[in-house]
Amino acid sequence: MRREFVLPSKDVLHLDSLGLPWETVGRPQHGGAHVLIHQFRVPPGYHVEAATVALRIEPLYPDVQIDMAYFNPALSRTDGKGIHQIVAESIDGQLFQRWSRHRTTANPWRPGIDCLATHLGQVEHWLTNELTR
Repeated sequence: MRREFVLPSKDVLHLDSLGLPWETVGRPQHGGAHVLIHQFRVPPGYHVEAATVALRIEPLYPDVQIDMAYFNPALSRTDGKGIHQIVAESIDGQLFQRWSRHRTTANPWRPGIDCLATHLGQVEHWLTNELTR
């Protein structure tokens, strides 16, 4: 697994605790840096059980938020209903499905508290919440 940039130690510890293969690709200072978490479990209700989830890491992370989530393969619901606010985007030479989901004023990024682990909690919430639409 590639480690093209270094994450804060608490992020590395969390990723390692998941027991999933993960890598860092790109360079935050040049834009386009992502953490790729492979074999990420997707809740029942989607056509796949697991996918690679990519999280974009901005140059000033962890002081600035992680935003959105990207999936490969693209997710679709088993009930045939569409997923709202998605678009295709290339990451590391592969096509990912970008989910345009953001924190709100009621749930802002908290520098020094929020991290990759709390953002993954948001991603899990988005995946589950999408199935109730």
